Amino acid sequence: MKHVKRFMAASLILVLAGCGSVFDSSDSSRGVEGDWLIPKDEIVDGGPGPDGIPSIDEPRFSPASGVGYVGNSRLVTGIKIGDTVKAYPHQVMDHHEIVNDAAGDLPYCLTLCPLTGTAIAWERTINGETVEFGVSGWLFRNNLIPYDRRTGSRYSQMQMRGVNGEESGSPLTTIQVVQTTWSTWKEMYPDSQVLTTDTGFSRDYSGFVYGRDYYRDEDSGTLFPVQNADSRLPNKARVHGIIAERPADQDAQVKVYQVGMFGEGVHLVTDQVEGLEVIIAGSSNHNFAVSFQARPEDGTELQFEAVQDALPVIMEDQEGNRWDLFGYAMEGPRKGERLRPTNSYTGYWFAWADFFPEVEIYRFRN
Repeated sequence: MKHVKRFMAASLILVLAGCGSVFDSSDSSRGVEGDWLIPKDEIVDGGPGPDGIPSIDEPRFSPASGVGYVGNSRLVTGIKIGDTVKAYPHQVMDHHEIVNDAAGDLPYCLTLCPLTGTAIAWERTINGETVEFGVSGWLFRNNLIPYDRRTGSRYSQMQMRGVNGEESGSPLTTIQVVQTTWSTWKEMYPDSQVLTTDTGFSRDYSGFVYGRDYYRDEDSGTLFPVQNADSRLPNKARVHGIIAERPADQDAQVKVYQVGMFGEGVHLVTDQVEGLEVIIAGSSNHNFAVSFQARPEDGTELQFEAVQDALPVIMEDQEGNRWDLFGYAMEGPRKGERLRPTNSYTGYWFAWADFFPEVEIYRFRN
């Protein structure tokens, strides 16, 4: 009964979110037609039609020091591109799921699927043309299917590729993001720019779109059925997953690291994912996990050690370089260089297991 009530409430929210949409699409019949790279019988109508959940196309920001609407324990997704540092509170993103933004001359799209807890960013230049992305209204295995407004092609957020239309099969060029709590973010980047509630839409950005319980670690409920249930971890455990190579279809080799298992302070894990040497940094109390290729582009074998109480710096190496959680060398002989990020993002365990049935779990030592 709890699951049914949640489904009805969430469906009503989604329908209400569609009020005022000005997008007129020939796809109004909502039939799943054409060729798809994902099983068509698992594509479901999330409620509103295209753009019924409106993207934010003219985002407005204010300094973190002036933001008062975000609770300390609420999640945000942060991005750092050169000198541009921005945060996108989930309590706003839950209502819009997509922000079309830019850093300098780099246009990008920040996406958040509240049902799978996955925040992923990618460049939005396609074939030399800057495009906008919107919410299609479709879901695949509880996960967001965006579309681009130039070709109408649809994309799988978690597979990070086009799955229908002109861009079907084309991989998206992703940009590293960090999921963490507002308290951690504002400690690390007090001068960063933060998405405001001045979105052009009337929404209650203080609450929880799918109800407070949906976002709790101990809650196991999902809005739509799970195809590949996996009880090795709790459904809503937040894990950082690394995808060994693209394309990220269901046969991709994936390994996940449970955010809640890193322990107090910053902890490092040196590992291999299908032969790729990686370094994963995480913190349970600061609520983040990030990962990088362990060797810089010149191939040097660096030995990393965790750095405590110096956020956003999280590790240092034998050369004296100190690296932040976006992989930038903040001090040392490599200052200004950046470690290569992995194909990775953070989300709910049930979603990772559903998308990638052969997913491997890293076992932390007690």
